[in-house]
Amino acid sequence: MSQLNQQSAGRSSRLLRIAASAAIILTTSAAGLSAAKASECAPPHGFVETAAPDVAPTEQLVAHTEEITIDRPLAVVVEADSKTSLKAAIHKAGSLPGVSGDYRLNAITPGTPGAKHIVCLTDGSTLVEQILVRDLTKTSYRFRYVVWNYTTAQARPIEYGVGEFRYSQIGQGRTHIVWTYAFKLKDHEFPGSLGALGGFLFQVGFLDRQYAAMMRGTLENSRAAAEKLPAAGG
Repeated sequence: MSQLNQQSAGRSSRLLRIAASAAIILTTSAAGLSAAKASECAPPHGFVETAAPDVAPTEQLVAHTEEITIDRPLAVVVEADSKTSLKAAIHKAGSLPGVSGDYRLNAITPGTPGAKHIVCLTDGSTLVEQILVRDLTKTSYRFRYVVWNYTTAQARPIEYGVGEFRYSQIGQGRTHIVWTYAFKLKDHEFPGSLGALGGFLFQVGFLDRQYAAMMRGTLENSRAAAEKLPAAGG
């Protein structure tokens, strides 16, 4: 029984290390509107470009959602996001790496559907992100993106991550944001090999803790940037 407990503890520790590295999956999120990038970011040695994975429905993935209400109209919030650099938008939580820059992989305008780029992280690793949806109206905004091809060995159990923002204007002067982030774990790697149990461990051991804190901090960064602007924009 003691040996089983030790094995379980070892696996849980490994899961947390994997989860911490997997946090690089966040990338652009709210800053997906920004074209800012660091010139030092470049494709890693031996990089092979691949097509974006087919994204499964959110209910089939391991997901977490955070929400925030900002005391500014939708147009002002979107404007603030567009003026915020990639590095400034992402909240660094605990041991999670930050963003050091990005490198465009096609000529599609950054932040629009089909735009694809490499994101460089402060721990020296990289990943690839592609924008899936950007739908903006006078009262709502939807932004969705997929991330894959992680170079860090510790993120090997992660097949891909997908993030989605939904902005809704409340009345004339406030904006509500709902951000859902979901992970697809590889079926043949721990913890995904444990099926539903592996997803549960990933959820409670990482998504609902350190990753959730990072998501909340990033949304707070978005609020702070938007509320520095006048309510009428500018």
